[in-house]
Amino acid sequence: MGLGASLDGHVYLTDTLLGNLQIWNTYGDGCGTWLPEGTPTTGIDVSEDGLIHTTTGTMGGLTESVVVYDGDPLVPVLSWGGHGIAYGDFLTPASVAVDPVGRSFVVETDGHRVQVFDAAGGTERVFASFGSGDVQVSHPRGIALGPDRTVYIADTANHRISKWSVAVATEETEVAGADRFLTAVEASRMAYPVDGSVDIVVLATAFNWPDALGGTALAGTVQGPLLLTPPDALPSAVAAEITRLAPKRVYVLGGTAAVSDDVLKAAKALTSMDIATRLDGADRYETAIEIAAEVKAMRGSLYDGTAFVCTGADFPDALSAAPIAAANGWPIYLTPTDALPGDVADAMIRNDWGGNPSNHGYIIGGTAVVSTGVADTLDASPFMGFMRIWGPNRYATSAEVATVGFDGLGMLMSRPALTTGEDFPDALAGGVLQGNDCCPVLLTRGTSLSPDAGAVLSEHKDMIYEIRYLGGAQVLTGPVRASARALLW
Repeated sequence: MGLGASLDGHVYLTDTLLGNLQIWNTYGDGCGTWLPEGTPTTGIDVSEDGLIHTTTGTMGGLTESVVVYDGDPLVPVLSWGGHGIAYGDFLTPASVAVDPVGRSFVVETDGHRVQVFDAAGGTERVFASFGSGDVQVSHPRGIALGPDRTVYIADTANHRISKWSVAVATEETEVAGADRFLTAVEASRMAYPVDGSVDIVVLATAFNWPDALGGTALAGTVQGPLLLTPPDALPSAVAAEITRLAPKRVYVLGGTAAVSDDVLKAAKALTSMDIATRLDGADRYETAIEIAAEVKAMRGSLYDGTAFVCTGADFPDALSAAPIAAANGWPIYLTPTDALPGDVADAMIRNDWGGNPSNHGYIIGGTAVVSTGVADTLDASPFMGFMRIWGPNRYATSAEVATVGFDGLGMLMSRPALTTGEDFPDALAGGVLQGNDCCPVLLTRGTSLSPDAGAVLSEHKDMIYEIRYLGGAQVLTGPVRASARALLW
């Protein structure tokens, strides 16, 4: 039996006796089975992008191969292999492990080696040979990857676990379009590459930040993208992306001044259930309340009561918190600097949806943006207390949010994203993409890499398999990218 897990908590296993592959949720409930393309299917692992990699034996179907399935496991999306000793062929492939960017590491029991393939199945390297020496294995059966470019092999005949270091290069990915609308579309396509794969789309104005950044938690909760629009007309590229995703319904964030009824109707017409729900309030604080209420309603009993409180006066702190909010389904509340409004406090404590009140969590930013008065309110009954995460400026705060996210809030450092801290449009939809991969956004100046962002990249160098740039070269210039590249593999 082989075992793998996805970022959303589902467990995938191979049952060699029943000859099937199985999916289980985090509560131990079965979510389905399917018959594999080759038998016996022994090894299995799931990439951060949700692709299911398996290895097959010699009894039938696609023998001695790697077979890759996507979210619909009935049809394989990729396969390669066959019996042999050439690169790309196998002698009893027993197990597979997949790194954050989709490289597969396949261990061969009778081939006494490990082959490494890129995401398309091309051979990148081969290591280990037959024997009992330090760089040898004998009839290995299992393989696992650490988060820091380490590889662990169950060296069966030598009765040991061997540890290897494989220094693969860090990939660079630009998430950018010709304008802010197309950049959001690119982020959507990267997060949800399979057509028709989401039930709900979130739509917000591209010309202000509070609605969109508050909407990242909602988008993460409903497992759909955040797309951007001008107030008066839905761009054709955005309409095409909604059509590609084929959602059942759409949320529209903000009032008619931000997203008009014409845009709402156009988006609604593209949904299969003809449903569009507008979430808005009299101002940004009340709109944030409405969005947070929907997050809590959608989470229901799964909502654990954690929330973010950020200033409503500027975007950087909410931008840094957005991926964690999206990854965990934690709402973002906005506040003026000096005092937490009574309606915000009341909304946080309300518990109408079977979950918990928003009674604990994190204040993002220093006292200059969220005062000690706000913190005192959040540290007194009926609240349980809010930890402040901050630095002396927006770049240091962003780095600290990323660090705390990695240290205890379920985030990874495998695919961090850099974005400018000087403006918001290119990064608005990036929070959902990053939350989808449980990875942070780091703010930097557009012309030079922020030392705080650089320190995070340097400290976690071994864990970073991909660096993303939210925005084009005019937003994150060549010197920024060169400085980041110099800190990574």
